[in-house]
Amino acid sequence: MKIVLNNFVLLMALVFLSACGASASAANASKTQSESWINQPPSDTDQYFYAVGYGATQKDAKSDALATISAKISVDVASNFSSSVTATRQDGDEDVLKSTKNEVISKSKHIEYTDVKVKKSLHKDDEWIVLVEVNRDVLVKTYERKLKKIDDKLKAEWEIFHNADPFEKLKLSVTMEKYLKETDAIFPLLHALKANYDDTAYTKRYLQYTKEMRKARDELLFKIEADENSQSLASLIRSKLSAHNAVFSDKNYNTLIKITTKAKKRKYPSTNEQFANLIFALRKTTIKVVDKDGNIVSNTVYKTKDASPDGFEDAIAKTAKYEKKIKQKGIFAFITGN
Repeated sequence: MKIVLNNFVLLMALVFLSACGASASAANASKTQSESWINQPPSDTDQYFYAVGYGATQKDAKSDALATISAKISVDVASNFSSSVTATRQDGDEDVLKSTKNEVISKSKHIEYTDVKVKKSLHKDDEWIVLVEVNRDVLVKTYERKLKKIDDKLKAEWEIFHNADPFEKLKLSVTMEKYLKETDAIFPLLHALKANYDDTAYTKRYLQYTKEMRKARDELLFKIEADENSQSLASLIRSKLSAHNAVFSDKNYNTLIKITTKAKKRKYPSTNEQFANLIFALRKTTIKVVDKDGNIVSNTVYKTKDASPDGFEDAIAKTAKYEKKIKQKGIFAFITGN
């Protein structure tokens, strides 16, 4: 009787352990299934983007997921670039087109997201993991609103440009180019976000803007006058304008660029022998533009400082600071001060 009882107890223990094991296995299976979204997030659809992100905080994880979505979108931006207004407007200038495409792709990795939904989240081993969902239509509407604001500004500038004199058109074109450059990043993005996005309402106008701005620049005949302190800057400006196919004439010009530079000499005490031997030129450069009737149409002042171990005149003649400003602003904006 005692042996039977012991066997019964052992049997019940085995049944209990088996039940516990089955329960644990079921729980583990359920847990694994509930976390399957981490390794197998939903596929993107025509309506939504999905991505999983990781981070020390939930906010960091969300940012990581959005960066993944941006990377995916940037691939589509690259493939849609050639069919956008941006590429059409700059057709024929391969260097500019290549540079613009690289800028557009770079900007597409920093998308302004709104209405981002965190569908799932998990805090595991001191790390947050989230699954985010981004609505394509919301993104499209966000960037369509941005485009409209810029386009309204372009229309206003165009109304003034259309009746302006040659150099005033140059000044206005600097602003218009800035706005068009802002739209350059938007059109390929809208094409990537919405397969059937139609930008034909903008194409004709933007091509006309670009054509008229180029025509206005072609009508300008430049002459440059520079004082002794501004000779190297004058050469730099001439070179940069020539790169844009500018034409120069000493007699038949309609745009005179007058450059004057006043400079003060400075030396600064220092325990660094190399620095102590430098001679600084504190320059005040005025770029004045005069039209064919003698009217001053632009008056721009730049204050710069340069140094040289070879003397005051050499410090004055250095152009690195001017070149930096031209690179930042563009040569036409540099001249006009826009």
